[in-house]
Amino acid sequence: MRFKALFLLLMGLAISTHAETLSRAEAVAIALHANPEVVKGREQMKYYAGRITEEKAAALPEVTANGMMYRYTDPSFLNSTGFDEFPPELQRSFRPLASNMFDGAVQVRQTLYSFKLNRAIRAAKLAQTVGSADLRRIQQRIALDTIEAYNGLLFAQEQVRVAQSALERREKHLAMTRNRRTAGVATELEVLRANVDVENQRAEVVRAEGAVELARANLNALMLRPIDAPVTATDTLSYAAVDATLEDVLRAALAERPELEVAQTTENIRSELVGIAKAESKPSLEFTGNYGRSSREAENWWRNDYAKWNTALTMKIPIFDGRRTAGRVAQAQAEVGKARQDRVALENQIRVEAMNVLTRLNVAGRLISAAQLNVEQARKALDMTQANYNYGAATVLDVTDAQNALVQSEMTLAQALQEHANARATLNYVMGRDPVEAR
Repeated sequence: MRFKALFLLLMGLAISTHAETLSRAEAVAIALHANPEVVKGREQMKYYAGRITEEKAAALPEVTANGMMYRYTDPSFLNSTGFDEFPPELQRSFRPLASNMFDGAVQVRQTLYSFKLNRAIRAAKLAQTVGSADLRRIQQRIALDTIEAYNGLLFAQEQVRVAQSALERREKHLAMTRNRRTAGVATELEVLRANVDVENQRAEVVRAEGAVELARANLNALMLRPIDAPVTATDTLSYAAVDATLEDVLRAALAERPELEVAQTTENIRSELVGIAKAESKPSLEFTGNYGRSSREAENWWRNDYAKWNTALTMKIPIFDGRRTAGRVAQAQAEVGKARQDRVALENQIRVEAMNVLTRLNVAGRLISAAQLNVEQARKALDMTQANYNYGAATVLDVTDAQNALVQSEMTLAQALQEHANARATLNYVMGRDPVEAR
């Protein structure tokens, strides 16, 4: 039983420490489901829905019911100015007695006409549109951040691969140098230099492995998972051609960016608020109706003789408010101007973003083409230098330089692939589209 329990424990630990495999799309889906900013955006949508319900309530009747039961005495007749003129016998007969009173009524209030009612409802609906667009903005931003973090993990893993390959090549070269030293065709200094290269490269491997842990932690943070949760990225950093002109990008961005929709809708809301402010100086009409019963005896409550009711139409016509409304209108119009300038500034910023991302794509694409050729040439140069060293036609420094050149070219290629992948996702983001579509 002990061995069985130990076996199950070890299996459980093995399962718990097994790295989860994730694609870009899966990582983005997890982040969008759990990220606090996205969840907060969904809650904001509920808030705007509540605001619409609140504003619509002004167009619907308001019904309230009031009930009261109380016991009282009223000596007001004894305090009347003519009471002293009554004969003393009659005065003694007017003794206040305690009495009960049962009172209840239902009131209905309905706004029949108001200049600001429809505008308030439209403003609330526009606010909900702002919330929906802002939620899309948050989702696209989180998706882009997650993709960049995912690509960062891929780049870190590629760094480890390059560093480990370089370490293997240096270890082989060290073994070869020791053999040549044994054969008497290499010096002790050559062995020492080769050994130093191996240890330096081993340190680079450790540094690259640390970068993987940091990149994994960054991705886990975006997915709201434990920072040290094991994750293995299954996608790769690969090149994909993109055919997009500045005009195409700007046309899509100006039509689809959620930030622009937020800015434009905010401007519309400010315009509605100007109308709401102006409505304060215009007439309004309201209906009020009350129906209830009032009796001293409970058994009389249902008798029609004890019913009471009233109706009223109330028209409010503002005449002079000390120019308070004029001040509010001026403030609302100023907010419209500010919102308009915010939209213009955002459009200009989007133009800069479009030019920037297309430049990044172009530069990264050219670097990839050059780096791929450099990797082939560096690998061939290393093979030739290694062969020359075997025949005594090259030195240890020549071999080290060739190895460093290959590492540099492989790292340049990996960085260019990462930059191109990030730029493709950013291009979709700038155009107002889902960044995860860019693989």
